[in-house]
Amino acid sequence: MSMFCYQCEMSQKDGCGSSGASVGTCGKDENLSRLQDIMIFGLKGLSAYREHLNELDSSLTKEIDDVMSETLYFTLTNVNFNFDDHINQLMKVGSAGVKVMDRLSNSHTSKFGIPTPVKVTQNKVEGKAILVSGHNLEMLEKLLIATKDKGINIYTHSEMLPAHGYPELRKYPHLKGNVGKAWFDQAKLMEKFTGTFVVNTNCIVPPKKNCTYLDRLFTYKIVGVEGATQIEDDNFDELIKRTLECEDANGVDLNEDTTLVTGHHYKTILTLAPQILDAIKGGKIKQFFVVAGCDAPGKGGEYYRELAQTLPKDTVILTSSCGKFRFNDIDFGEIEGTGIPRYLDLGQCNDSNGAVEIAKALSQALDTPINDLPVSIVLSWMEQKAVIILLALFSLGVKNIYLGPKPPQFVNEDIFNFLSQTFNLTLTTNAKDDLKKLLIA
Repeated sequence: MSMFCYQCEMSQKDGCGSSGASVGTCGKDENLSRLQDIMIFGLKGLSAYREHLNELDSSLTKEIDDVMSETLYFTLTNVNFNFDDHINQLMKVGSAGVKVMDRLSNSHTSKFGIPTPVKVTQNKVEGKAILVSGHNLEMLEKLLIATKDKGINIYTHSEMLPAHGYPELRKYPHLKGNVGKAWFDQAKLMEKFTGTFVVNTNCIVPPKKNCTYLDRLFTYKIVGVEGATQIEDDNFDELIKRTLECEDANGVDLNEDTTLVTGHHYKTILTLAPQILDAIKGGKIKQFFVVAGCDAPGKGGEYYRELAQTLPKDTVILTSSCGKFRFNDIDFGEIEGTGIPRYLDLGQCNDSNGAVEIAKALSQALDTPINDLPVSIVLSWMEQKAVIILLALFSLGVKNIYLGPKPPQFVNEDIFNFLSQTFNLTLTTNAKDDLKKLLIA
């Protein structure tokens, strides 16, 4: 189907485009229809970060809300039929994404301190335990306070891993470690995790009817599935009660002797600027690779592990989001003779602005435009928050991005050609061939 739209009374039967038409009744063509879809997807991602920011400081969201409402208005029937105007509106959405991520990052560091590198135990669980999945650090702090001295250990899952880097969260001794990988292993993980499980933001995997953990599954605020228990008004009493009823988590299934490293927030990395610049000028660091983004089930994501594994030892990997679970178990070591780690976990997906901040600092220090820096960007996308991150990068003029593992279906040939010509956006192929193109001679 070249286009599809059924948003107004004028829509053809079963929706404009359902019978093969390339232009809707209103006159909107396939390109404009898809560009408006991208706006909506970008707004969905923007709204997620806006919600996190609003919890911390609602005074910072007015400008973001204005862009969201204006863009929704833009997608109404019979408002705008100009291609360039659509692109400009998308860039406005991207700019709002930059602002919301910057403000959210500053709010997090103001409240919880600037993260510092830390080794976190992986898949080692003890005693009565709660496993927290999502992105909401504010909720995690409230839970840590509520469970203090209750004989309960708190563990993180997926995008909550970076919480361990924040001083004001790490100070709680019952914040123990991380369990599992990216969001989509929830169902399998919970079958062997004997404690309770809380999902405080996306992404949640709907439990199957025959699952054994539904009575141990709790959700927070906007998150919900049939049969789970909703946490209301930050009251964790029922969660605590159910956790204490659970069997102690001392089984052999979750008793590994491994660690992960997190806590390389850009504000911490920038304190290493003199050493990094010396390493670049001395030829010890040849290139930076931003290998980041959302992960999805399937073999396609193994591309990012293969790429990371084969990067030369004079390169540094910057990562964020849950895509890092494809390769964050690898010990990448240090840049020889510098003490600079080759693997730097900037944090959650909303911390993706950190890579831009580091690039801006390098650009200024080396007097080199960002797009001419020895920085290569390879992103994985899964859902709408990845869309707002990509739009944010475009709005800043960042080019030469590789995107995979599959092309977005909401982008047609005309739109992709525009993005390719304007931003040199490239789709991933295979890690070996792409690396040949990405490596700077």
